[in-house]
Amino acid sequence: MRDAGNVFSGPAYSLREVKFRYATPSRDTSESVLKDITCSIDSGEILGILGPNGSGKSTLLKLLARVLRPQCGTIELLGDPLSFMSQADIARRVALVPQETLQIFPFTIAEMVLMGRFPHHRGLGGWHWEDSDDLRIAQMAMEDLDIVHLGARLVTDVSGGERQRAVIARALTQQPQVLLLDEPTAFLDLHHQLDIARILRRLNRERGLTVILVSHDLNLASQYCDQLMLLQHGRIVEVGSPRDILRPDLLKSVYGCQVLVDSHPQSGLPRVSLPV
Repeated sequence: MRDAGNVFSGPAYSLREVKFRYATPSRDTSESVLKDITCSIDSGEILGILGPNGSGKSTLLKLLARVLRPQCGTIELLGDPLSFMSQADIARRVALVPQETLQIFPFTIAEMVLMGRFPHHRGLGGWHWEDSDDLRIAQMAMEDLDIVHLGARLVTDVSGGERQRAVIARALTQQPQVLLLDEPTAFLDLHHQLDIARILRRLNRERGLTVILVSHDLNLASQYCDQLMLLQHGRIVEVGSPRDILRPDLLKSVYGCQVLVDSHPQSGLPRVSLPV
């Protein structure tokens, strides 16, 4: 696994005038999902992407992983143009944890985590059996996520929280410099939400892993993210610290409802509530 000494000194991502729209029968008149996205995302930080439904959060995350490609603009990953990189090269630097991961085949947890090594064997020709290094890296990721005891269990037979930890462990087995997560705590109970958030922060602090996550949970993002990016109608409204972004006037203008913002009694960071 990488340590903090291997953090890239420049920005993890640089985006300039990025536009994206999904193909439709009337493409000439379809509206862009993302419009003129220009920003820089620092290496070694946790960035939370916030915004109402339909604001372009998940689309932006897919562009960063090059699951989608923009119609206009440029994206640089760790100083290199994303458009010139192979998908295998990207997968060796970036791991994506989607919002929903369908598990059709009954792999064991250990087998699924080990699949994260696949990008490192692309281009070697033919089949490649996992070696001792691959097994060691997968074991470390399972230890990081506290799922070693689940290794022999089928992925279809564990809880949602356990499965989410396994999916993140598989992503870490790629040994990425950037981890992208789409709603990593969605559908989890409070205990597992807190568990995942603490694990991500620990990996960020100990390993220098850049974490970019989409979230609808403003309070979780406030407590665990260094920076927040607020989107609305496919545009960046503002980027800043939780204190900069989680302001009643700004949230009302974006979400269209009145909110109460006070300080968390332990951290002192913003806490958002709805009025009764």
